[in-house]
Amino acid sequence: MKAKILYPHRALILAEADGRENSDLKRYLIVGDLHIGFEERFAGSGVSLNSNSNKMLSELIEIIKENRITDLIVNGDVKSGVDRILKSEWDNVPRFFTGLSEICRVSVVPGNHDGGLSYLLPNSVEVLDVNGVFLSDTLILHGHTRPLEKYSSECRRIVMGHVHPIFQRRGSPLSGQPVWVMLRVHRKSLFRDSLSSESDPLVEVILMPSFNLDLVVAGYSAEAVKEERRVAPLVRELRMSTEAIITTLQGEILGDASILGAVL
Repeated sequence: MKAKILYPHRALILAEADGRENSDLKRYLIVGDLHIGFEERFAGSGVSLNSNSNKMLSELIEIIKENRITDLIVNGDVKSGVDRILKSEWDNVPRFFTGLSEICRVSVVPGNHDGGLSYLLPNSVEVLDVNGVFLSDTLILHGHTRPLEKYSSECRRIVMGHVHPIFQRRGSPLSGQPVWVMLRVHRKSLFRDSLSSESDPLVEVILMPSFNLDLVVAGYSAEAVKEERRVAPLVRELRMSTEAIITTLQGEILGDASILGAVL
């Protein structure tokens, strides 16, 4: 699989490659952490926010059409309520996915916020395993579970959401901005049963920013990220990586592994 980040969108394309042009090849669009319905979190404090699900839907439709996407995979946290369905989720999630499934195949890797999600999705949307989906050499993993050991020998890349990578450094004009994080992590740290003699001991890990930009604008991310990372079993291993590139949503390089502490 070839991976391409779609700057400035918070999305990534995985494409099959056979060395020649072939219209039958799969082109997967990966996005995550939509958190549709997060606005209800603020309602109790008297703060009224309109749902931005229509804006996200329009952006996704544009991306899908422009990039000849065959399959959309939403990598977890479609909704905001953890173990219940909020009113705004009943209102917006079915319509959101009906619109997408009309133009391409759609599937979802459930995240830790997706309790009851199957009641909201049209029959055309496939709900995948909570432990992720493996495509050729790439594991699409939300991030609240560890990667399964059965993928240890063939996995060359993990695309992960959940941790909401945000650059946080006092005094920096970019502080509070979502970022992309590309890491090279020792296979043994990710897959505990993998052999130390593996010919390719490093695995590429791509940490995706939330597709929902309004989480940052509304100040949701700063307080919610700590809780998300608390239930992310790989955060410690990712922080120990010695190879990393961190970029802005526009693709500008912010730094390397030396600034991971300001991101994770």
